This record gives sequence, C-alpha cells and structure tokens, in this order.
Amino acid sequence: MSKKYRLILMGLSLVVLLCIGFSFYGNFSFVANDFWFSSGLLLLILLSLVDQPFFSKDSNIFVNAVTAALSLLLIPSEERSFIFWGFTIFILYLIVSSYAIMWLRNRELNQENALVQFLSRLNRHLGKPETIFSAFFLWGAVRQYGLNSKHFNALLWFWIVFMILNVPAIALEIEKLFNLKKTSNDPDAIGKIFGVQSKNTFLVQLFPNRKEPLNLFDFVEFSFSMDEEMHHGLVLDVYLLDQAQWVKVLTTPKIDSSFPQTVENHIPDLIYKVIEPPKNEYLDRFVGIVCQDSVIEKIRFSYSAKIEIYSGQLIEVEINNHKVLYQVVQGITKNEHLSNKNESGFIIGEAIQLGEWNHSSGRFEQFGWVPSINTPIFLASPITKPEITECEYVIGHIPGTNYPAIINKEYAVTHHTAILGITGSGKSVFARNLINQIADESTKVIIVDLTGEYKEKIPGLTSIVSEEDSKTLSVAIEILAQENAKYADKRNATIIATQEKIIKETFKSSIKAFLVGSLNKTVFELSEITNNASSLDYTRWFFWVLFNVAKHYQNYGKRICVVLEEAHTIIPEITTMGVSDNASKATVNSIAQIALQGRKYNIGFIVIAQRTANVSKTVLTQCNSVVVFQELDKTTSDFLANYMGKSFVDILPTLKSRTAIAMGKAFRSNAPMIFEVPQIDEVQKTMSYSETSEPTEVENEP
Repeated sequence: MSKKYRLILMGLSLVVLLCIGFSFYGNFSFVANDFWFSSGLLLLILLSLVDQPFFSKDSNIFVNAVTAALSLLLIPSEERSFIFWGFTIFILYLIVSSYAIMWLRNRELNQENALVQFLSRLNRHLGKPETIFSAFFLWGAVRQYGLNSKHFNALLWFWIVFMILNVPAIALEIEKLFNLKKTSNDPDAIGKIFGVQSKNTFLVQLFPNRKEPLNLFDFVEFSFSMDEEMHHGLVLDVYLLDQAQWVKVLTTPKIDSSFPQTVENHIPDLIYKVIEPPKNEYLDRFVGIVCQDSVIEKIRFSYSAKIEIYSGQLIEVEINNHKVLYQVVQGITKNEHLSNKNESGFIIGEAIQLGEWNHSSGRFEQFGWVPSINTPIFLASPITKPEITECEYVIGHIPGTNYPAIINKEYAVTHHTAILGITGSGKSVFARNLINQIADESTKVIIVDLTGEYKEKIPGLTSIVSEEDSKTLSVAIEILAQENAKYADKRNATIIATQEKIIKETFKSSIKAFLVGSLNKTVFELSEITNNASSLDYTRWFFWVLFNVAKHYQNYGKRICVVLEEAHTIIPEITTMGVSDNASKATVNSIAQIALQGRKYNIGFIVIAQRTANVSKTVLTQCNSVVVFQELDKTTSDFLANYMGKSFVDILPTLKSRTAIAMGKAFRSNAPMIFEVPQIDEVQKTMSYSETSEPTEVENEP
C-alpha cells in the first residue's frame, strides 16, 4: 500500500476516533486529558498505516517501547495499580532487549546465534505497535469507563473493526481497485509488482491484455511505492502459475546507472517495458544469480543468460565489495512443479571458488564468505598481465579468459609433479613443453623413456649412456644375473664384486658427464636386452647410482629432474605384481627411496601415466603438484578425489583435448583450476652423441 493511501486511511480513522470521543463529552477535552485517546492515536500513527507497514525492525521496537514508556508517565501516581507495573516491566524489557540486539547484530538474522534469533523474533511480535498500543488503548478505556459501559463498548468496536477486521487489508483491496481503473487507462503498463523476494529481486504478475510481450533479458522500469523512486530491472525468469504469467525482475545499482536518470510519470508498482534500452555491457557478461544451498567453497547459481557457458568458465561475484572468482564445474537441469500441473524447466550451475585475484602476487587467494541469494553473477573481466619471475612460466590460461595458469618450475621439480591422462588428451605434449622449460643451466632433466618417443619429439635429445657403455653394462648385468641365479654356495664372490663395480662406475661416469656437460636434458633408454628381469636390473642399477651421486656428490652442483614416462612400466603398483616379481619390486623400491628423500638431495620427479591404478602409490603420493587431463577409469577418479574433491573429479571424463586441471604447491592457486594448454608445434630433430661432453675422471666409489 502506498504512503498516500496509508495517510488517507490514518486521517479517516482519526476522524472516527474524534467523533466517538466528541459523542461522549460534547467537546474535545479528551484529546489532551484521556489516556485511551493518546494510546489510540499512537496506534494509528505507529501502526502499519504510517511508520511500520510490514514488520517492526529492532530499531522500530526500541522506539515503540520508549514511546510507550513516555505514555505511562501520563498515569497519575495514585492510579498506578499492579497492571501499570506489569506494563512497566514489559516495556522496560523491550527497551533493554531491543537496544542490546541492535548492538549485537551485525549479520543476517538467520546467521546469528540461537539466542539473538529467539529474542529478535519474540520482540517482533511483542514490540509491534498493534500489540503495545492496543493493550494501552483497551486498558485506558476500561480505566476510564469500566467494562459494562456503552462508552467502552463503542471504543471496543472501534478497535475490533480496526484490528480484527484488518482495516489496512481492506484499504489495500480498495487501492487495488483504484489501480486497476488506472491501469485500464494506461495501456503501456504490462504488469504489477506482487512481492519482493529479496532486496534486489521483484516478483511481477503480468497483465493478460498487455500491449507489449515480455521475454527473458528484457529491461523494465517502474516506480516502487516503498521508496517512491524510479528503478530499472532485468527479467530473469518467465513462468506460468495459477493460470497467470509471472516474471522475476532483478534490480541493481549497476542496472540503474546504465539508464538515463529521468523521472517518468508511471503509476507506482506498475511495470513498463523498456522498448529501446541504452547500449551497455551488462547483458554481454551477465550469467545468472546465486541461488540457495551455496557454501563458501562452492556456489550454486540459476543460469539465466543468453551467453554460452561451459565447464571451466570463469565467473565473478561481488561479495562485500570484493570480486570473488569461481570456476564452473557442473550444470544440472531442474524441473519446477507449479500449480495446476504447470511445470517450468531451468538450469542450476555449480562453480568452485578459486578466490580473489591478487594482482600484486599474481595468484588467487581464498575468500572466506559466501554471496547472498540473488547476487548477480558475471563473466570474469580481463586483467592486466601479471609479473612472471625467472623460475616460472605460463602453462596455459583459464578457458575464455586471459587469467594465466602459472607454474613454478623449481617447485614442480623439488616437490614432485604428476601428469595424468588418457592417450590423446594432450598430456605428452604438455609434458615435453614442461621439460623444455625446466631444463636449464641449474636443472638437468633425465627422461626415462622406454618407448623412444622423446628422441623423435625433442630436438637434440641424446642418451645419457653411450652405445659402447650400454653394451658394457648389458654384459655385466647378464653375468651378474647368471651368478646370482646360482645357489649361494656356488656363487663366485669375486665375479659378483667385479661386475658390480663395472656397473657402478660406468653408470656413475655417464651421469657425471651429463651433469657437468653443456646439455640440459637427456634420455635414459634400455639397452638391447631381451630378458625382462635383466632390463629391470639395468633400470634399478641406474637409479641406485643416481641416488648415490646425489647423496655423496650433491649432483655436482646441479638440480636433477627425473621424468618417468609411461610410469606404470617403470614403477608399477606392487600389489599388481606377481609374488615372485622381485626385480620389479627392487626397481620400485629404488625409485621410491629417491622420491621420499630426493628433495634433500636436489632430485625431483615428473611422473607421467595414463592410469593411477597401475602406478606405485608410494611414488605417486609424494607428488605435491598434479596436472590431470581427461581420465575415464574409476580407480584414477577415486585416487584424485583426495587431491581435488569430487566436483572436479566428476568432470574429468568430459574434459576436452588440451584441457586439464592443475593443483598443488607448484601453481599460483590454493584451489584446483581448469586451464587450457596452448597449441604447441614440435620440431623433430636429433643430435648425435658426439655433441655431448666427454666423461671426466670418475671419483672413488662411495
């Protein structure tokens, strides 16, 4: 009900009250002398007619109670009975409790503690003007005339008509009739405000004979009777209910500011369509509004935009003047069942919080609160390019944005990194590019590749073990295997010691030559050994020597990055091996020892695999950073759920090629994030071993 109608109603009610009093006395002396009249006047002024049309806030309750306390002072001391003192205690309670609640409350009521919620809701009933001053009014009438007098009956009937029959509601219906008449004379009006769902969302019932159609994302304008100001809004939803068409309208200061500040001669609470809205970017970036069941780390939103969004899309929400960024991970279709068998379909999106972008540090920082319901959501706006340090590089960007995914090359090595994904998902290309970025004067990369793929893809890549040394090692390992296959009392200790020394010194010489040489990356390949057990021994000895070089010679001043390509062939999960597969177990144990202690000795791993089920968990769990491309198997999903949570795991099967999820210490984000890997053109080039540095003198064996 508009202020105009409330004032008219108050005036009419006051005239009736004055007429009743005049009929008692024949004059207006009661206006200044009688308690019942002052109480009735306060009832009219402070009731929903003027001051508190919908509900009483804590501040309203405090004012009501103080006003009531002043009214009690009008009672002469000789007439202050037990009822007076009961009223006094009641009013004092309202004054103290409402004042205290005003100090204690600093959040939405449903977010306060149980005691504050209980007292606030109790006071909203006890402190309403109709509760306080109705009691005062009736008490004053009884004091003045007694229960059985015709005067009291007249005042009682006034109160009954005003309160029980709900004169404000009757007046509201009368106002509707006037408005309907006005509407019939205003063909431009297309609907009327039915209710306010939040501070910025209005529910509107459309007129069946409206001149203009109304669709999603149309703009409307209206004058709201509660503040008598002009507003502009965006249509978020259109649906049928009770054989009528309804819309939801979103209003924000941003929408209002995009329209000219002109005052239109519109009827209050009626909705008018904006035929030609001004050009603005609001619709270009608007995604939807926050809906219920959102939490700090994940929000749910009603998707109400014309623009296309997809998994990985970056969106922003303003929370307490902070732009908080979320990444879309899921979309769910819903069907709302309305009355009269009507249904309305809609989409609920889910997005994981990345945090607030800190430009000075160039990273996402977690934000510790949740947005309010119906808060508008936009596509993330562009940012200026952040500063990249020497030990970092950009591995990709968040889809559809210029927000970079930045990896710290040093942390990627020292804290171990896992790269996972099915064949064709882009993991191998990404891994090779990462290797090229990591390999420099301070970091030497050793690629353990049993497929021969890397030599074809990375220019200048040569074997860490020369062809001649590889033959020497193969022979020594074969001899050693034959000797160890004998019974213990038949083994020749001298032969074993000699062959072991050859193996250790040959591997050590090759490793040292690479570490002190000019090349920054190399590949470890199996020699032409047909025996599988011997191949595993060959690998095990290499890692044993590598660990000892790191432990006793500090890698000759270099950091070592070991890349395990097709990791399941090198470090299989022990539980999947046969009982007698001692060679594989020994290899896994050697590599696991480096993974567990490698950071101490400047050795790190990059583990590349298709399925985690077949890879040693001892090694894999040491990887503090993970990059996951498309994955399909449940075992991998279950394992990764500990790293990134179920929401990200659920989208792994749907990731596009060259799209991955990154998380961990090596990245500038405290939360997992989806990013796109740029297209990388690889040049095939080979380099002969002669281009490497010659081995230098071998130190004494530790």
